[in-house]
Amino acid sequence: MRSALVCLAIIALSNYVYGARILGLFPHTGKSHQMVFEPLLRKLAERGHHVTVASFFPLKNPPANYTDVSFEGIATLGIESFDLNWYENPDFILRVPIVGRLMKQLAEFHPLAGMALGVCSKAVDWPPLTEALEKDYDVVFVENFNSDCMLGLLHVHGINAPVIALLSSSLMPWSADRIGVTDNPSYVPVLSSDYSSRMTYWQRVENTFLKMYHKLWFRYLVQVKEQEIIEKHFSRKIPDLEDIARNVSLMMLNTHFALNGPKPLVPGLIQVGGMHLDPTRKAIPQYIEKFLNESEHGVVLFSFGSLIRTATLPKYKEEMIVNSLSKLKQRVIWKYEDSAEQGNLTGNILRVRWLPQYELLQHNKIHAFIAHGGLLGMTEAVSAGKPMVVVPFFGDQPANGAAAAAAGFAKVVPYYDLSEEALDDAIQTVLSAEMRMNARRVSKMWKDRESSPLDTAVFWTERVIRWGHAAPLHTAARELAFYELALLDVAAAYILAIIIIHIILWFLLSKIIHLFVKEPKQKLH
Repeated sequence: MRSALVCLAIIALSNYVYGARILGLFPHTGKSHQMVFEPLLRKLAERGHHVTVASFFPLKNPPANYTDVSFEGIATLGIESFDLNWYENPDFILRVPIVGRLMKQLAEFHPLAGMALGVCSKAVDWPPLTEALEKDYDVVFVENFNSDCMLGLLHVHGINAPVIALLSSSLMPWSADRIGVTDNPSYVPVLSSDYSSRMTYWQRVENTFLKMYHKLWFRYLVQVKEQEIIEKHFSRKIPDLEDIARNVSLMMLNTHFALNGPKPLVPGLIQVGGMHLDPTRKAIPQYIEKFLNESEHGVVLFSFGSLIRTATLPKYKEEMIVNSLSKLKQRVIWKYEDSAEQGNLTGNILRVRWLPQYELLQHNKIHAFIAHGGLLGMTEAVSAGKPMVVVPFFGDQPANGAAAAAAGFAKVVPYYDLSEEALDDAIQTVLSAEMRMNARRVSKMWKDRESSPLDTAVFWTERVIRWGHAAPLHTAARELAFYELALLDVAAAYILAIIIIHIILWFLLSKIIHLFVKEPKQKLH
């Protein structure tokens, strides 16, 4: 009896993870990205794991067992740095239908390469990072976005721990191959497009082109160049970064099918959309709370997030937005960076420098949300069951807006098409009883899960720590060459066989005809 209890205890302990050494590498300068990952890292430290995080955004009040490795000083931070005046004088080609849409998507990706190479060139010799990479770890988190530099540095420093890739969005065009999941462009839209999974012929043509282009762009403008930086600095060859990237054990996406639509999955591709939502609410400033409670017809919340600087709106565009919002019987709270400490009130519009967005969206006085389509804000809105007007600018924002519109709780107005009439119509649509009911319905579906997103992320992290490389979660697709995955070699064999069979049949048939058809006798003269 005693031996049986000992065996049970050993089995229980073997499936429990405690005190694991965890490294997180997050070389992107965008604050919104880090906001997705931070709660998971904090939660793991609170569970007793030893967490070391290299990022541009060190925690102000880190928990015990949490060590920050700061990248501050390597590059400019992505906080309220996007100037909207860029949209005022686009090149002529961007105004051409179809071609302009394609060129815009291609142009938006290019700065990401420069950002990645700039960070990589300094990170290879960043003393705090080098010191962190000299230690042993049980699992490593790496952001899968615009860089594979950290994967190369892990190899250089001999860290062979399982790697978990974290994405603050849906899959990047170069992500699917790493876990062996299908991302067929016939029904899986590229995250920079505004298409749903049901595309027309020409949309499928465009979507296929974008996927191939983005993969080639990342391969030759990022991966190859980062490899050169690493090999030059360390004076040694390393395996191809593309091959190293195919060794990830798990990927976590900041998505959920209720919001982002159904897409193919494999065991190692986990949806944890909403894991950044903090159940402990921040306090709403008293002056904003007063503005909310005194509103007779509710309030519309307006925010373009942490990267876009709303105060850079051209004057005519700002006046157009103000004219539209001023017609509402609802009050409006607008995140506007150049506001006074206690906000600026003009008519029914209160402009504030900062606002607790998630807490406000949960407030029963907020009836609708005007936003840019960033996935954090979208997630917060769907969690709160609030309908949206989405004004997408770049990146995955058009895709997020299209997904929310397809789900039935959003109206999309691209920034290029933003006019007073278009905004009037969109706001009235989302304030309708039908749209508000749809938003609550989608919210219930979004919350209907086996466990919370954060608990799901923690479970899968600890599962990887328990089993490491011994329990693969990818499919064999990631080991196949393109021609093998597309069955081009099989198709070639079938075509060759058909040709050979036709030749044989033709030869036999000609012989049979020759046997049964006599040649005509020659006439005698």
